[in-house]
Amino acid sequence: LCLNIGTDPPDAVAASPRARRECWLEPFAGPSRQKALETIGAALQAQYERWQSRARYRQLLDPTADELRRLCAALRRSARSDRVLVHLNGHGVPRPTANGEVWVFNKNYTQYI
Repeated sequence: LCLNIGTDPPDAVAASPRARRECWLEPFAGPSRQKALETIGAALQAQYERWQSRARYRQLLDPTADELRRLCAALRRSARSDRVLVHLNGHGVPRPTANGEVWVFNKNYTQYI
């Protein structure tokens, strides 16, 4: 879940007025960005759990490239021949490339990789 709360993606022009809520929650209403990110992640997971209660869920909030790579490798190993669903919510990062490659942050959250 890449929200980078408070930052518009570099490749999109922000419309005015526009929707601000994530999972029916206002991201700027909480005490901090990190707490808002955690609350939105928990709400999204709860929504998925209503649809598929037996599935296993892992949250990766504003991941770096290495964190995402490690999680995807672990999910592939544990899934074996089953499917893995990745919910990409990239509001604070550029759109995926034509090849389906997604953008994430570097370790200091200063550059897109």
